[in-house]
Amino acid sequence: MNVAVSAKTTPAVEFLGQLTGLISAGKFKEAAEAYKAFEKDYATSDFLVLEALPFRLENYFVKKVSPTAFSIYTLRHSTWAVDAVKAFEDPATFETFVKGVEAEVVKLAAK
Repeated sequence: MNVAVSAKTTPAVEFLGQLTGLISAGKFKEAAEAYKAFEKDYATSDFLVLEALPFRLENYFVKKVSPTAFSIYTLRHSTWAVDAVKAFEDPATFETFVKGVEAEVVKLAAK
């Protein structure tokens, strides 16, 4: 029996593409706002987005600032991923959180 794999994506996969674009563009508040709308429409899929969020942020910091500096930051702030997910629930809080992490990573990169 030949079983074909469907090319259809899920709403969570589509949203993760949108989320990646927003974070890459530094639109953190907009990313959290978009998540709130997604969460409202797809409440049973929100965990897929929350699990992927720290990786998206890590990619942002590594590309924008420095892989080494971000690695040092994560060693000094071992709960950063959990803190990011908590902050993601409120758009203003998330924007403040990410900008604060970015400022610390920039300082580490300058050393």
